[in-house]
Amino acid sequence: MTIKNRTNHCSTTIANGLLLAAFATNVAAQPVLEEILVTAQKREQGLQEAPISLAVFTEAAIERLGITNVGDISNSVPNVRGTTFGVSPTTMRFYIRGIGISDAQVTQDPPVGVYLDNVYLARNSALTLDVADIERIEVLRGPQGTLYGRNTTGGAINIISAKPSDEFSFKQKFSFGDYSLFRSQSILNVPLGDTLAGKFVYEHHEREGWIDNLGGGDDFNQFDKDSLRLALRWTPSEELTVDYTYDRSENDFTGNYYTIGEPSAGAPPGVVAQTNRQDRAALPTPMKSSTDEGWGHGLHISLITGVGEIRSITAYRELEQFVYNDFSGNPTTSVFLNDPLDLQHEQFSQELQLLGATESERFDYVVGLYYFEEEGHEVALDKIPLFGVASPRNVIAKNEAVAFYTELGWTPGGDSDWHLVLGGRYTEDERSANNNIAPEADASYSKFTPSLTVNYQLNDDINLYGKVSTGYKSGGFNLRAAFFTESFDEENLISYEAGWKTEWMNRRVRFNGAVFVMDYEDIQLNILVPNQPNPTLTQTENAGTAEIWGIETDITVAISERVTGTVSYGYLDTEVTEVEGDDADLYDLPNAPENSMAATLSWRIADFSAGSLQFDADYSWRDDSFTGGRVTIGDDIKSYGVANLRLSLDGEDWIGNGDYSVALWVRNLSDEEYLTDSFGSFAGLHANQIGAYGAPRTYGVDLTYRFR
Repeated sequence: MTIKNRTNHCSTTIANGLLLAAFATNVAAQPVLEEILVTAQKREQGLQEAPISLAVFTEAAIERLGITNVGDISNSVPNVRGTTFGVSPTTMRFYIRGIGISDAQVTQDPPVGVYLDNVYLARNSALTLDVADIERIEVLRGPQGTLYGRNTTGGAINIISAKPSDEFSFKQKFSFGDYSLFRSQSILNVPLGDTLAGKFVYEHHEREGWIDNLGGGDDFNQFDKDSLRLALRWTPSEELTVDYTYDRSENDFTGNYYTIGEPSAGAPPGVVAQTNRQDRAALPTPMKSSTDEGWGHGLHISLITGVGEIRSITAYRELEQFVYNDFSGNPTTSVFLNDPLDLQHEQFSQELQLLGATESERFDYVVGLYYFEEEGHEVALDKIPLFGVASPRNVIAKNEAVAFYTELGWTPGGDSDWHLVLGGRYTEDERSANNNIAPEADASYSKFTPSLTVNYQLNDDINLYGKVSTGYKSGGFNLRAAFFTESFDEENLISYEAGWKTEWMNRRVRFNGAVFVMDYEDIQLNILVPNQPNPTLTQTENAGTAEIWGIETDITVAISERVTGTVSYGYLDTEVTEVEGDDADLYDLPNAPENSMAATLSWRIADFSAGSLQFDADYSWRDDSFTGGRVTIGDDIKSYGVANLRLSLDGEDWIGNGDYSVALWVRNLSDEEYLTDSFGSFAGLHANQIGAYGAPRTYGVDLTYRFR
């Protein structure tokens, strides 16, 4: 089942992008696009060299787009969608090329892996906690079954923080905006001797909610965050580098208000349709605040030897989450509450890597060994006052995984333009879970996932590649299931991809893209448990197969020395071809819009003695999509587009020891009303659809000073 009727819009977008490129040919100036370095393949290489469909947010782009955490990128990458979990707006669920997970459970792995400084973050919970001083974010589209800490069928997102340097510097940034927005970010970098440097980052970020709570409790969508990071870098020699990091984040917040899009037949009195975003609302039960806390240690060691670079990545992380939400959507009758969900989680990982090449550079290699363990304890209570029932759960889950992986590259001949890479990974997972009712359940999984990539460097400006890759996501348990001890098996995916990385007109135009076809098997479908009042109780079964194909393109044009524009487009065709025991036509892959696009424009308007005046604009658009696997009324999000603007003045201070920036910004310029989440499963209680809306138009100012 696919979603149609938006191709004209995106055809116009592509045409505009081509016109942009054509316009560039008539400009006399000869600007050059900036080279972008990435580490998506474990080695540092140029974006144009990496044989993968890859979106990159540089430090400058992160600043222009106002990105403070990984959740902020959710609308900026075609064929990628991020949506928060209903219980908690700080729990992100990512979908890449139509592959994601609609639930967030400690007993299940997400199919899109998120990494902070090469450390896998096992749980989707608290992913919207701020990460200060981000150097780069990389989004890898397609299965990552070889080089990454955990096998994933959808893709991976890498967050890379800035490292300490041997020069003193200090940065202070203040942000002010409507809804009492206040953000303060302080970054201090200090050399501590000839071989040691340290960096300290502290950020405070708060905002009042944009939906007034007319009942008891704080306003909806308010938050108060604090985060810090301490980083030390020791370089006793040119061959040895040791990095230690400690980070901690805390967030006090209030959940989303879920609007009643369409009341169900026989809904309680007071449940009425609210067909647009609310400015104020009330619930019959006082709204409670929620909290997230996360912290972790990381130790990275790099040693250059005669056989290559040896890396050791050791990490330990903890997470605590106490969240509450109310899905009643009306001021008179309490219908459904999560009161509360309490999660305690800890994880440890150790990874060893060897990266090198032979003296002739005809052969290169990456070899790795990975160990991972986690333990989580989730206590939750789903209250259904409408029926006078409650559904408690108390689950302890453990997971242990070991993996060995390698990629071997070969360049035939001395000056060949061909490069072949053969990769493989073997993974073993051991899982257990105990719900304090049934006996403890255990399950084991293992898989070998190979890959093959062929590169052809047609000339200095055109790089072509083809690849076949496989992905695997471990099985597990469904903590909401009636038959808790019945585990489900792993899901598997094979992807065929052909791509191009090209630059034209003396690096004034960059045109990259990929075409892919994927066979998706043993899909872990969450199916509602029938004949009971709780709409969140599901049973997970490996019941589905699907076919996916699509296109991703990016064109960036240096229109002049002062103006640069980018247009990105993604097309996605998904079809669930088989569901055991049910009609496949009733299913769709969730959060997989057929068309999606993003565009940015940067214009350095003028230069003054006080600095440079810069204008930045970005726009993103998403087609219609469904939010549930088995499509029902209410499991849909209509198409929407969001535009943001930023005007900044950047210059050096009057004594020449630093620089400053003053920026005015507006987000959601047109005050677009759009859903970020939607449920149809509450029809048996009070509504055929409940949904959470995205933020309204907001505005503010950033004041930044850097001393160096």
